[in-house]
Amino acid sequence: MPLIVSGGDGTLFHHLQKLRPPYPEIVIVPKGRGNALARDLAPLPQPVAIDLLQVRVQPASGAPFTRLCASSVSFGYPTTVTRRALWFHRLRRLSYAAASLVTLPARREISIAFDGAPAVTRHLTGVLVNNTRHVGGFVAFPHASCHDGLADCMELASSFLPQLAHHLSAMSGLHLYRPARITQFRRAILAPSAPSPLMLDGELLPPATRVEIQVIPAALRCSTAPSVRPAGEYNT
Repeated sequence: MPLIVSGGDGTLFHHLQKLRPPYPEIVIVPKGRGNALARDLAPLPQPVAIDLLQVRVQPASGAPFTRLCASSVSFGYPTTVTRRALWFHRLRRLSYAAASLVTLPARREISIAFDGAPAVTRHLTGVLVNNTRHVGGFVAFPHASCHDGLADCMELASSFLPQLAHHLSAMSGLHLYRPARITQFRRAILAPSAPSPLMLDGELLPPATRVEIQVIPAALRCSTAPSVRPAGEYNT
């Protein structure tokens, strides 16, 4: 029997932590604000065997722990925008766009290593790892796929106005301005120079010093409920 999950990416995140392989098929009834995974699934044949992200977290205090994600992982600017989007929750998916208007990007050093290559330290405003094309209700990773065995890492380094232009480009669907570097990977290690709050699938966690992300291909069969998937509802 499929497991029906009514909510957004955060609701699915909490259910994933309780499941053990072999996972049941998940039917998503999208009722969150961003619904990144549901928006990705809507135009695909149903169900789809999606990839999961296994994230091992080293918190600033306490023992390491592991979480499963279906959508996103971030440090820095995207995490701050996610937190401030709660102020505008009544705007639904536009809450993230509103939060970006009151968030100033701040640079920090973040060490990044992909697929066993040596780590490189970059001066960035944030890092966003995504398993889906959608972020906050809009297509931010037009070439990403939730079922290709790869995750996409966006390295953000823009100041306020270029970052705002980046958002507007994504919201328009034109993607004419994309100043961020995007790398596809199967395994990544991210380590900010100072403990930083962490976001996993829209859920905010205490500061962490390191995350190891491993893509688990075709790990979970998912679909969206047809009765709540009107034509065009989850496409941008």
